Amino acid sequence: MSFLQFNFWLFLFILISAYYFLPKKLQWVCLLSGSYVFYIFAGIKLTGYIICTTLSVWIGTVLISKLNDKKEKELIEKREALTPQDKKNIKIIAKKKQRIIFWCVLLINFGILGFLKYFNFLSENITGLFNFATKNGIEPFKLGLLLPLGISFYTFQSMGYLIDVYNGKYKAEKNLFKFALFVSFFPQIVQGPINRFDKLANQLYEPHKFDLKKFEYGLQLILWGLFKKMIIADRAIAVVNEVFNHYDKYGGGITIFGVLFYSLQQYADFSGGIDVAMGIAELFGINMSINFKRPYFSTSLSEFWRRWHITLGSWMRDYIFYPLALTKRMSKIAKAANKHIGRRAGKIIPVAISNMVVFLVVGIWHGPYWHYVAWGLYNGIIIAFSAILEPFYLWLRGITKVNTECFSYHLFRILRTFFIVNLGWYFDRASSLKASLYMLNNTIMNFNINQLMDGTILKLGLKEFDFNVLFVATVVLIVVSVMQEMGIKIRTFLSEQNLIFRWIVLYVLIFAIIYFDATATNLQGGFMYAQF
Repeated sequence: MSFLQFNFWLFLFILISAYYFLPKKLQWVCLLSGSYVFYIFAGIKLTGYIICTTLSVWIGTVLISKLNDKKEKELIEKREALTPQDKKNIKIIAKKKQRIIFWCVLLINFGILGFLKYFNFLSENITGLFNFATKNGIEPFKLGLLLPLGISFYTFQSMGYLIDVYNGKYKAEKNLFKFALFVSFFPQIVQGPINRFDKLANQLYEPHKFDLKKFEYGLQLILWGLFKKMIIADRAIAVVNEVFNHYDKYGGGITIFGVLFYSLQQYADFSGGIDVAMGIAELFGINMSINFKRPYFSTSLSEFWRRWHITLGSWMRDYIFYPLALTKRMSKIAKAANKHIGRRAGKIIPVAISNMVVFLVVGIWHGPYWHYVAWGLYNGIIIAFSAILEPFYLWLRGITKVNTECFSYHLFRILRTFFIVNLGWYFDRASSLKASLYMLNNTIMNFNINQLMDGTILKLGLKEFDFNVLFVATVVLIVVSVMQEMGIKIRTFLSEQNLIFRWIVLYVLIFAIIYFDATATNLQGGFMYAQF
């Protein structure tokens, strides 16, 4: 059941009606039931995976919390009889038991995710290396594995909760079914955001009155997300697929054209899907974590990734970057760099290494292909070297007397970042690392500007009418984004208008989506991150 199917909206209407008509103390039960109905429709055979994650994490965190409570109780009750060494031993024993539970749960869940996503990839590469070394022609052993809907998102969200409980940020949720709702809350399942327990859980469990203003806000966000997905992304993907699937047919000019369309398609698809998810949550009175903040207005690659898929970035920062950057090994590297290279190097090198590891993990998370690994390393290396070369940039700006406070310099930094990001999309979207490198070489060595002028563009899968619709819709997207970047709150502005005007805006969006979706050609449905 997809956000783009009629049966989903029928399901949502029934669920919302039940949610607000049932006694308020049963609202969270209604959400839990609805979430599992949604997930079962996505594939009943795969429901066991989310149940396994829910049970393993809930049992593990409850045991961790109980061990902590037992330790605290023992320290309080026997405080007068215990020596400092006794107290230390009690803490060590409790922590050791907690650590065993923690690692078991972590390995079970990341093991399932890793097996489903990467078994065939590893089998292929190991067999390839064996064949290369032995000159044999053995076929790799592959399994017909299916990825459950949203497995990466609910696994990351659950593991974040596990780590927080283990670190003592908060106690474990004792009610299994309430925790099950946190894991399976259906709007976030399709493609995020990756929510934190302390920000979402209370909203899920507390009662909600019907709020017309919040309901309108939710509808506006849903329609805006569908506009981006169905009017922009589903048109742009036709060009993207043609250029990337037949990259050897076109020169560098068309390749760049395809990459720019991929940039548009990916943003409209992913952010549109997140808008729909967040809008649906708002219909129930629930606010999920913001996941996009107009990343193409970023002035550096680091800022871009702080604005793009914000919840994944913050997850990587809190659970991989900081734990890695603060390890004893990194401390030794920092001291060695500080001693032999300089104090600044001692600060930057551990950060640079940790950034590269994070982006390598993000690249691998995207999929079991070498071009994703290359894409992750590309971003990690650029961010790392940008930090290392920062003194040189400051020196260069100083001697050239560039005015860094003016609009033109700000625009230059935005365009520079846009160029760097789009260069990375070659590795992200191409079908293989070989294809990525071919397209890059083709862009530089065989630009072929004639293909941009001779009508080739109109043979890339879209009719002229669809190109016109896409152009107008993209202009609307840019105008709205500029207004938001300037601090104008569109939904607040609409909420201040008369009721009739607000609903006219909603109906215009509804009929525009229906009409332009119905008149489009070669559209391809489904959200691109749904199987992550």
